[in-house]
Amino acid sequence: MRSSQPASLNLHHAGGTHAAVHAPRLSLGSCIRAYITRSTRDVALLPANSRLNHFPPSSVCTISWYLHGEAELIQIGDKAVAQVLPVPIIFNGPRTEAVVSYNPGQVEVFTLVLLPEALHALTGLNIAEFTDRSLAFAQVFDTEWQAMAQAVLNASGHAERIALIEEFIEPRWAAARPHSNPLADWMRGSFESMAVRMAASHWVRSGRQLERQVKMWSGLSYQRLWGLRRAENRFIAVREMLRSSDSSWADVAATTGHADQAHFCRETRKITGLSPKELKRRVMEEESYWLYRIWS
Repeated sequence: MRSSQPASLNLHHAGGTHAAVHAPRLSLGSCIRAYITRSTRDVALLPANSRLNHFPPSSVCTISWYLHGEAELIQIGDKAVAQVLPVPIIFNGPRTEAVVSYNPGQVEVFTLVLLPEALHALTGLNIAEFTDRSLAFAQVFDTEWQAMAQAVLNASGHAERIALIEEFIEPRWAAARPHSNPLADWMRGSFESMAVRMAASHWVRSGRQLERQVKMWSGLSYQRLWGLRRAENRFIAVREMLRSSDSSWADVAATTGHADQAHFCRETRKITGLSPKELKRRVMEEESYWLYRIWS
């Protein structure tokens, strides 16, 4: 059993609110991307604009346990929506646009972040069917997964939740994982490696087959998946700028593979609706951008 508090990769406390990223055990690194914890229960009710949650586009799938409180989806891209999210356990597919949710009151949330092709291998789910969707967990998963999820909901702390998840997933992942998983390798940083290894291992025989395989595993087109990976690198670079007084936007553009600073700025605005400068300001100053501060 783990210690009472899981180790945190990135931690954020602001005025009593809490947000952190926790790493999985090494044997599950090609399956579980991370765990995210978020709580506003130790502070008085925040102002309405601080009860928003800004989430970037993402290629991953998530399962969120609402241990306390509720949530509503209010914006997808630049479009206003009104969707009460099906707490307490929600499954989210990959997101091709930034989204904003709202908490009517205080919340405590525990989230499991899964690589989409790993979830496909574990469950047989066609991830493409869940892209840009948030559903009640029981609508998607079988009774074994539901029993695990209920145990996680009832657990006494985050360390116990992580242990329950990993004890459930590890034997299933050992049985389900492919001998070679180039897509998982690429999603952790090497797009070129994925393409080369897929061709070398005869995973695909044509461009169309590659597109079909990637869409089934990830829920996204090959091109869109590549774009989201670049977007994730962009958000991480913005966060790193907050920690360094020496970095410039030109430096960030170079490290994230953009042709120049102007290209970087256009792509950032396309994904987030904000200029890099404004995104940096909001990440530094606004509570609702808590995920941008901790994600890596």
